[in-house]
Amino acid sequence: MKDKKEVILDTIIKEYIKNPIPVSSKYLQSKLDIKISSATIRNYFKKMVEEGELEQFHISSGRVPALRTLKNYWKKKLDVNRELNIQNSTKIKEFTKNYHIFCEFKFYEPNRLKEVIDYQNRFLILEFEKSEFIIDYSEPIYRFFNEFIGVEVSDLVNICKQIGLSSLAKKLNAVSNEDINLEGLEELLELISNNREWGNRHIKDVLDGTILDKLKPGLYFEELLPKGYLAYNNNAKIEKRDAKMLCIGALCRDYESFFKNLTKE
Repeated sequence: MKDKKEVILDTIIKEYIKNPIPVSSKYLQSKLDIKISSATIRNYFKKMVEEGELEQFHISSGRVPALRTLKNYWKKKLDVNRELNIQNSTKIKEFTKNYHIFCEFKFYEPNRLKEVIDYQNRFLILEFEKSEFIIDYSEPIYRFFNEFIGVEVSDLVNICKQIGLSSLAKKLNAVSNEDINLEGLEELLELISNNREWGNRHIKDVLDGTILDKLKPGLYFEELLPKGYLAYNNNAKIEKRDAKMLCIGALCRDYESFFKNLTKE
């Protein structure tokens, strides 16, 4: 059973996510499931501000959850170990707009490298599960690709980029047959306009879908985004098709309701 402090903290987080403005003790009192005076709530507020769980911007204002509080809240609430199951892709457009969240997803079919064939020292034929790819012969490239038999083409694209084979990566990317979709672009543009340095470094990877291949399923904060933002990356089934999905937004967005409505049957 939660103690009073946990109930107060949990309630102020939920109210702040619904409407991201400072929460007063009197307002919070009306939302609590337990009976407690506003004076007692103010005492808890003071203690939680001192402990860094809440913040108060002005003496006369209410309190808001600190960034670390919101991060810890979403770490507990959002499950990245379970694949998202979205039966209607039109919901993505609807709910990214309603909840002010940017969402990127791309469908994909596994396409692994099966064999590297040397054709008379003139060409190399890269035989994938679903396609073939021909490049000029090179002994180092022949040895290189033989090290990656069984590897997914999207992973090969990233490997080529990392070691400076950018032109080869670009050609291989055409073999991947991945369909990239972007929804809620207004939120991405707002993030970029407020954080131009971040945008200059990451916008290309976001728009071309490279970021989806670089990230493992999980939650990301300052290691990927500016302070105050969250990224949720996971595998998904969208209308029964395999997909990778990335959602980005401010920490104060209601991700719990967003994903609940997105996956509702």
